[in-house]
Parts: sequence; structure tokens; C-alpha cells
Amino acid sequence: MSAKSKAKGVEVAFEDYGTKPVPVEKTRNWFDMGIVIWGISVCIPAFMLGGIAASSERLGIAILAVVVASAILTLISLATGTLGAHTRMSTAMSSKFTFGLQGNILMSILLFIGTFGWFGVQLEVFGQAVQGSVGILANGAAIPRWLPIIGGGILMTLTATYGFKAIEKLSVIVIPILLVLLIATLVKAFAGVSLAEVFGKRPAQVMPLGVLISAIAGGYAVGAVIQPDITRYAKSKGHASGGMVFGMMIGFPLVLIMAAFLFAASGQAQFADVMLAYHRGIWGIFALLVIVLATWTTNDNNLYSAALAFNSMLPKVKKWVLTIIGGALGTILALFGILGQFMNWLIILGVTVPPIGAVLAVDFLLFRSDQYRFDNLEKQPAVQVFSLLSWALGTAVGFLTFYRV
Repeated sequence: MSAKSKAKGVEVAFEDYGTKPVPVEKTRNWFDMGIVIWGISVCIPAFMLGGIAASSERLGIAILAVVVASAILTLISLATGTLGAHTRMSTAMSSKFTFGLQGNILMSILLFIGTFGWFGVQLEVFGQAVQGSVGILANGAAIPRWLPIIGGGILMTLTATYGFKAIEKLSVIVIPILLVLLIATLVKAFAGVSLAEVFGKRPAQVMPLGVLISAIAGGYAVGAVIQPDITRYAKSKGHASGGMVFGMMIGFPLVLIMAAFLFAASGQAQFADVMLAYHRGIWGIFALLVIVLATWTTNDNNLYSAALAFNSMLPKVKKWVLTIIGGALGTILALFGILGQFMNWLIILGVTVPPIGAVLAVDFLLFRSDQYRFDNLEKQPAVQVFSLLSWALGTAVGFLTFYRV
């Protein structure tokens, strides 16, 4: 095989349509959309959200908060997901219609930093969880922190490099395994605990229901904004909507509710501690497997979306090249402890990114849907002033609300 043929083979294998619409013949059904969202939902931060809910209210109220927050996120995802199915382009590319060809640069930077930052943060959290779990399973024997971070970084970068097709296949394989392992853990957790006892527990410090709903919805708001990165592969708007309902209204709350039950029954504060409290020996390996697979199916999506946002700013560079570069840099940041340095910035992104989705959805659904076509992209103005002002106003209100100024 010639060098030219090999290069062409690499391009075909890694083609993920970073700066152009996904071809109709490559699109997928609602189940493929939804199962990817399930894969994103099953992660250590989601388990932590479930734990926060269980430790902040009685379990019945916590479940209600999860259901309401999931309904809010589903509505946002339906709006943004429909946009992705319409343009068949990524969030960052689609937002060029909304904010203008140059005005979109700021939005792409925010989307990139947000998703790339989460990749580094989750990779570091993953490294800590694996290191601690191995220490418990091996009776105090330690592994170096860098080992799971580098190993996890390679796995997650590999999947993200191949793009949606690899992420979807991984989710189809992994989600059933994770659900079986989580259900097995739930059965063990409730072996000596009654449901009445768990539902009757009242936390020492109760969080108001509205605040709890906001905390849960806010924890996944960025994910709801970037749904076009997934639904650009949808066969139709109907398949995109079906995937959003399947993933966000069923998968996401199911994961959080299972986590809430586990935390309520065990009283543990960390997910790794919860899993290992009920699993020893060979089951301990399965508990460790949950931590690895749960992070893998989520964090590859963070890097995938980061590369798409970056690709919209550097269209001449292949997306798979940007993915590998991003994965390497994110792994290095995790090794150097991005978690302690980045959390405040992630809070800021939590205020600035959701208004992007709001302006995208309103502009597309109510005003200019006829403009959102790839063949019309280069005709867009450099800056859509009204959209930028709307985003700025939404961000300002978010900061005022968050900091209670």
C-alpha cells in the first residue's frame, strides 16, 4: 500500500465532519443519540450530584428534585438538539449563524475551555479515585498517581479521536455492564437496610428544594447546551428529540436516583468508598471497573466537544489532530493538578455558557431557522450584534444571581 493510500485510509477512519454537515447516509437513530447521553450521564460527577441530593434532603424530596431538574434539562436539550439535527453541524459551527462568523469566536473559546477543562478535571478525579481504590483493594499497596491519569487519558483520547462512531459503540457496550454492576451494588447496600429507614432519614442541614433543583440542573447545563455535537448525527429532528427524551428524561435521572439510594443507604461521602464498601475480592475489581468505565464514557465526550469547538476556529486543521493534541495537553494538566486551579473558572463557565444555548435556541426556533443552512454559512455577517448583546445580558443576570450582588 502506498503512503498516499495509507494517508487516505487514516483520513477515512478519523473523519468526523468537524467543520461540515454530517452526510445523510451517516446519520443514526434515536437510540444511538440517547445511549451516548446515557454514557455521558454515568460518571463520577453525576454520582456526586446524586450524593448531594441524598445528603441535602429526605430521599423522597431528593428524587423529586432530580426529576424536576431532569425535566428542565430535557427541555433545553430538545431545543439545542433539534438545532443540531437541522444543521447536522456541531454546536460551535451552528452558533456561527447565531453570533456571526467573527462574533462566534468568543463562544467557541468558552465552549472549548469549558469542555477541555472538564476533561482535565475529570481525568484528575479519575486518577485519585483509581489510586484510592487500588490502595483499599491491595491492603495499602499504592500505585503512582500518574499511572491511572496517563492510562485513562490515552483511553479517552483514543475514543474521542475516532469520534461519534467510537463513542456510540463504547456506550452501547458499557452502559448495560454499568447498570448491572450498579444494581448489584444497590442490592448489597439494602441487604440490611429497610426502605422506610432510608426514606425517613432527615439530613442535619436541609437544602431548599429550589436550590437543590438549581444545583442539579446547573451541574449539567453545559452538557445540555452542547447537544448539537451529538444530534448532528440524528436521522431527523424526531430522532434527535427521541434521543434527548431517552437520554435526559430517563437515563440521566435514573443514574442520579440510583446514586442517591446508594449514598442514603451507605452514608459514605465518596463514590469510590460507596462501591468498595460493598465489594471485596473479585467484586472489588468490578467496583474499580465501574469507576474506569463510567469516567471513560463521559470524558471522551468532553474531549470530543472540545476538539469540535477548537476545529471551528481552526478549520484547516484536521479534527483528529486537534483531539490528540487536546488529549495530551489535558492529561498533562491533570498530572499537574488542574482540579485545584480550575474550579473557580469552571464556576464562571457555568454562568457564561448556558446563555449561549438560550440565545442559540431562541434565534433558531423563533426567528431565523431559514438561515441555518451550511450553504448559507459564508453569507452570515461578521457579528450578530443583537445575539451578542442578548448573551451578554443573560450572562450578567447569571453573575448577579450567582453572586447575589
